[in-house]
Amino acid sequence: MKKIFYLLVFAVLFAACDPYHYGETTFIELKKDPCFGVCPVYSFKLDGKGNASFTGTRNVPKQGNWTRKLAPEATNSLFKAFEQSNFAQFQDEYTAQVTDLPTTWVTFNNGIINKTIKDYYGSPEALKNLEKMVETIAEEDTGWIQTNENPGN
Repeated sequence: MKKIFYLLVFAVLFAACDPYHYGETTFIELKKDPCFGVCPVYSFKLDGKGNASFTGTRNVPKQGNWTRKLAPEATNSLFKAFEQSNFAQFQDEYTAQVTDLPTTWVTFNNGIINKTIKDYYGSPEALKNLEKMVETIAEEDTGWIQTNENPGN
């Protein structure tokens, strides 16, 4: 009985030491599709433990596959912003009869909410702000490590 108690205490203390508040199965993903011009084309994914991946396809300084580790504060802050935005209440798609705009796909999965939104035109400011937060991290030049130089080859 004493061993079980000590194991339980150890498990609680170990979990309390983890500065990340989310798990590896939770994630935020952003994909930018092309337009007829020079719009950036890439995909970015961040899991709840700060593991980020970036695949640059066109019109971005980081071409190919890249990874980095985000600090707990940045990771937790971004996930919290998505939770506080009431992400599940956004529409699944924002679009209009306009041409030559890039489409942004944003996905949020925290284990409770698992939703992908297609944002082409007319999304609310709250969603645009979340996208901008993710873009800022994804498009940052420092801290990334290239994992290959020729994606898809």
